[in-house]
Amino acid sequence: MSFTPNPPLEPLPAPGAENALPVAPPSTPPQENPGWGIVDVILVAVFSLIATGLLTGIAFAIVHAVPRWTHYTVSQLAAEPLAVIPPQALGYVLTLLFMILVVRRGTAVPFWRAVKWQWPANAFAYVVAGIALSLLIQIGSSFLPIPKTLPIDEFFKTTHAAWMLAVFGVFIAPFFEELFFRGFLYPVLYRRIGFFAAMVVNSLLFAFTHEGQLAHAWAPLLVLFVVGVVLTYVRKRTQSVSASFLVHAGYNAFLFGMIFVATGGFRHMDKLR
Repeated sequence: MSFTPNPPLEPLPAPGAENALPVAPPSTPPQENPGWGIVDVILVAVFSLIATGLLTGIAFAIVHAVPRWTHYTVSQLAAEPLAVIPPQALGYVLTLLFMILVVRRGTAVPFWRAVKWQWPANAFAYVVAGIALSLLIQIGSSFLPIPKTLPIDEFFKTTHAAWMLAVFGVFIAPFFEELFFRGFLYPVLYRRIGFFAAMVVNSLLFAFTHEGQLAHAWAPLLVLFVVGVVLTYVRKRTQSVSASFLVHAGYNAFLFGMIFVATGGFRHMDKLR
């Protein structure tokens, strides 16, 4: 006669456990979930336009009072870096402060973390990538009908103007443009329309903000659209706006470097004519 042991007793359920609903696993948070929306983006853009426009008007009045520029028309002042670059840089600073206020209103996350400004460990590699991108774009542009002269060329008249543009174009403009387009605008678009559409819209807007400098010509605008696509992809891939800033800065640095070499250190600007 064999003996079969009784199976172990199951623990009794806690009172009310039979009515408890199963707990669902926590869902994965969205990759882009900014604490601001499209209205906030529009407000920042409008603020930037108004602030920069007012500051530029004040700068024009000040510069026009200098005997050297008294006879200049508005269009001539618009091509004078001393009358355009400083107010635009100050406008960027004021816009950044306004952007910080907007972000703080919508989220408790610190501003720089909210816009994903985390410095990559291999920062130099992204600068090199920007230089390589600029070189490839220059090669590709040779097959496009790029106008021989563009409105932005009017800024390159003197050595001091070239240096001012170089500092602004390598450090200040890429910083603000990446902060706005890839840090502030892109996540809002991504949340609404997905990555691919957000990348296209973001890059189109990025290109068209430069159309006045490019004589509204489609070829240089296409070039900037491609650059915008690459910068947005870098932002998506790295989840870092500072990474796209480094690529952007490297891209512009190569362009100014070519002008620097061609003009003998910005000393012979007539060689650009």
